[in-house]
Amino acid sequence: MMTSLASRAGLVLCAMLLAACAATPVKQTPVLVQTPPRVILVPDPSVAELLAYHASVRLMTPSELARAQQDMAAADASAKNNLRRAMLAATVHGTGDLVRAQALLEPIIQSTGKDEQMLAPLAQLLFAHYAETRRQDDAIEKLNGQLRDAQRRNDQLNEKLEGLKNIERSLSVRPAAGAPK
Repeated sequence: MMTSLASRAGLVLCAMLLAACAATPVKQTPVLVQTPPRVILVPDPSVAELLAYHASVRLMTPSELARAQQDMAAADASAKNNLRRAMLAATVHGTGDLVRAQALLEPIIQSTGKDEQMLAPLAQLLFAHYAETRRQDDAIEKLNGQLRDAQRRNDQLNEKLEGLKNIERSLSVRPAAGAPK
């Protein structure tokens, strides 16, 4: 009987300990988090038009590019038309065309006029792109020069090797030792 009383007391004690250990739920206070306002950029229609023009220029054939350059030569010297001229020059990508394209973009970037300021970010982007293209073209030209030099050295070494082979073949074969003379 004592063991059953002791076991009951142990159970009650364990139950009380468990009840005491049970954590009361922590009351959480809601935290207000402010989300930043959504910024909706409405592109300027003229910038969107210039981006569409840039996309179309990249798909033009050389004859279409030449025709477009002739058309732009007759157009006025507005900021939009200078951007178009720069896009055409960079797409043609002949000698000095990237430099000419950058020269057309520079006044737009540095201008303080309202129309030019709206086009300045696009002009800066194109200017940076053309500068990077020029750097890559210079690196390609340098590597091509190194390749030509290496090929020329390789050809010279092959010629020397062939000359040595010809000398070796022209040498008479020596008679074996102990052979009658």
